[in-house]
Amino acid sequence: MISFCLITNRRCQTRFIRYYDELPQDPTAFELNIARECIIRKPAHALFVQVGKYKIVYRVYASLYFIFGYERDENEFAILELIQNCVETLDVYFEKVTELDIVCNIEKVHMIMEETVAKGYCLETNQARILEGVTAL
Repeated sequence: MISFCLITNRRCQTRFIRYYDELPQDPTAFELNIARECIIRKPAHALFVQVGKYKIVYRVYASLYFIFGYERDENEFAILELIQNCVETLDVYFEKVTELDIVCNIEKVHMIMEETVAKGYCLETNQARILEGVTAL
């Protein structure tokens, strides 16, 4: 089960956060710590890291870091595929997604992510079905 999804930029500014598990006691410090751990890693390092009780899987796209965290045994490569699917879906909807798109249309990002992941479980990976619900509004 996925515990959280975080999108941040290179300056550790949170652009999107969604918790599927309990909320940490200090969410801002938690997000900053997770983002720093991912950002300071060299490109040659693996895209998987352990931070506290969470296992982190992340990908870098342009200036954005897409970070997913989970506690239990999950397939890291399935999480990477989920991140790739989320980015591709955002790219299709926004026609090359940028940080500004995420900031200015945060409600659309929330809708797309909710169509993809709900309560920590992957619901849908078909981009057409995900975007169908978002574009219908």
